[in-house]
Amino acid sequence: MRLSRVWKLYLVFTVILIAGMTLTGFILQGQLKSRLNELLEENVLNLARVIAKVMPDTEETSILDPFAREYQKTARVRITIIKTDGRVIGESERQSLLVSDHLTRPEVRQAVTAGTGTAIRYSQSLGQDMFYVAYLIKGKNIILRLALPMDRVKGIENKVMTLLAIAVYLTPVLAIFIAFLFAKVVVREGGDYQ
Repeated sequence: MRLSRVWKLYLVFTVILIAGMTLTGFILQGQLKSRLNELLEENVLNLARVIAKVMPDTEETSILDPFAREYQKTARVRITIIKTDGRVIGESERQSLLVSDHLTRPEVRQAVTAGTGTAIRYSQSLGQDMFYVAYLIKGKNIILRLALPMDRVKGIENKVMTLLAIAVYLTPVLAIFIAFLFAKVVVREGGDYQ
């Protein structure tokens, strides 16, 4: 009789704890993912501002292509320098003369109107999903666009999510054990008064 009361209390505590921790885990995961994307966007945008400060004051592709390639090595991001009319004048991956009009890209259109723009989409030229941040360099009618492969973004996300999962989902195991001990104590004390 006493054992069944322990198991009933244990089962109730266990269900409440698991439901609470699972709900908390989903909420935290969504919030953390959103915050990581915001931080990534902020960091890439700051990198774009720094690169814009040292960018040569020219529209010559013979100067801007090597500049973009050099800074790609240092910053480990793809760099595209685009006029506000969509014409590419600097590119780190290939010759800018071979690149099509970029005004149709959502992040570029957004940067033209709002000063900055972001997008996550598939890159036909690179054959993978990319995270794009475009920054309008005021007074020059030039947009500096940086791109990161999404696998790098996902790698960062996965490391953080693994730590979150360990913290959030292993906690219930400890909580279940504590709930079992608590249920035994409650039943034992309740049984002493009968």
